[in-house]
Amino acid sequence: MCGIHFALCSSGPVRPDKAMVKLLQSRGPDSFQQQEAIASARGDDHSSGKARPFHLRFSSSVLSLRGDHTAVQPFLDVETGSILCWNGEAWRIGNREVSGNDGELLFHLLVHEAPCTSPDQLSPDEVKVPVTSCIPYNSMRSLDPDATSLNTKLPAFNRSQPSASIPLLNLWSSSVMKLERSLSESMRLRVQNIPHRSTQAIDRSLTGHCKIAILFSGGLDCTILARLAHDLLPLDETIDLLNVAFENPRVIAAAKHRPTHGFPDTEGSDPYSSCPDRITGKSSHAELQRVCPARTWRFVSIDITYSETLQHRSQIISLMHPHNTEMDLSISCALYFAARGRGTVYNPGTDITHSYTSPARVLLSGLGADELFGGYTRHATAFSRHGFAGLIDELELDINRLGQRNLGRDDRVISHWGKEARYPYLDEDLLSWALTCPIWEKCGFGQDSISTGSDTEPGLEPGKKVLRLLACKMDMKGVATEKKRAIQFGARTAKMQGGNVKGTQLLS
Repeated sequence: MCGIHFALCSSGPVRPDKAMVKLLQSRGPDSFQQQEAIASARGDDHSSGKARPFHLRFSSSVLSLRGDHTAVQPFLDVETGSILCWNGEAWRIGNREVSGNDGELLFHLLVHEAPCTSPDQLSPDEVKVPVTSCIPYNSMRSLDPDATSLNTKLPAFNRSQPSASIPLLNLWSSSVMKLERSLSESMRLRVQNIPHRSTQAIDRSLTGHCKIAILFSGGLDCTILARLAHDLLPLDETIDLLNVAFENPRVIAAAKHRPTHGFPDTEGSDPYSSCPDRITGKSSHAELQRVCPARTWRFVSIDITYSETLQHRSQIISLMHPHNTEMDLSISCALYFAARGRGTVYNPGTDITHSYTSPARVLLSGLGADELFGGYTRHATAFSRHGFAGLIDELELDINRLGQRNLGRDDRVISHWGKEARYPYLDEDLLSWALTCPIWEKCGFGQDSISTGSDTEPGLEPGKKVLRLLACKMDMKGVATEKKRAIQFGARTAKMQGGNVKGTQLLS
């Protein structure tokens, strides 16, 4: 993930101020460079009869995670005067896997194989990238301010509905096996070949180097990612599991009035261990240790006091802008502190808890699984009220607004710490399969009241059933039965200042 700033002005070049430069360098700590150019806008200035000049200033910071060297930006081709700022993630171009730096390869294609074209004229089918933004400029033609994005074209959502006889999802259903293959391939692209950085500060009291961390609530989506990462990484690489819990005054106050029935009340003395995501996180961590005993799984407990939340509140609001609801803030708080990676690690060998900051600069997120496979409560509600037609409508709505509602906000908050979020469930090939896959091959709605036979695990919720069956196939039956819990409730960032606040309420 890189930081990009672009300024266009008719009176002279506009440089980013010190505060903006600091923000850009937080996103990309490995390099910061700027380029200037003068261009004529499309059309003439009729008052003077001359083309109107504009001053362009491109600024880019770089978080170097692709290839064997730091690819300094903005990319510049002296011969053509072409400039490119790029902060996307291109994993494949055409049928060719990107093995080095994706930005360098894309710039080469734009300059040498598709001269005088803009990224929107480069076929989206050729560039396998879930979401990206870039700023291109070619001095051999007029400035085109519309040529600022690559948008992947995905297939239409499969709206077919099952017949009276609903095919039952089980462990050996083709969709379970296809999901395992597609998700494994998506993970392979995202976790392998991450460059080693010898300058990273590593806590030598804890063994094992770490390049990958999981945003880890202990839920179904992120635990499956952790399990697949184990299959793809060398055993000497530790995988960090970043688990965040918050001190919530509202929850603590409510606990004081709750009957204890003779048991000690721990909310006041330790509000973190009772957080739902801390409980599920430790449970899923134990399950990973059981099924992958040769791997070092480092469970990082990230405990955030209420005073620290308030201290960073204005910074978080600024980063998540233009999102501005209470729910956006609750989600962003959890992601912001989890991405920082600063917490404690318990060493069972010495019975000592160490302070620790994860050196991993690639963070894996389970975003997209709920939207693709029907994991939210509103999906079950839509089915109960309107059947498969209502469920399909709700899923299609969620997929269509995923970029606008989640991706930009989450990327801005996470990348502030010089980390890159990667989203395996949003790989283009996996997305294409999931969108064209019939609804009954992804969810178990309408199947739970039917006798399912020996190949279907009992007690699985219908939401995200294909993922739950995959977890069972991986021998993680506890994870397979975990109920969906929104991050703001699992980490307890919701309603910190009062119970009557709604998630949709605008920040004051």
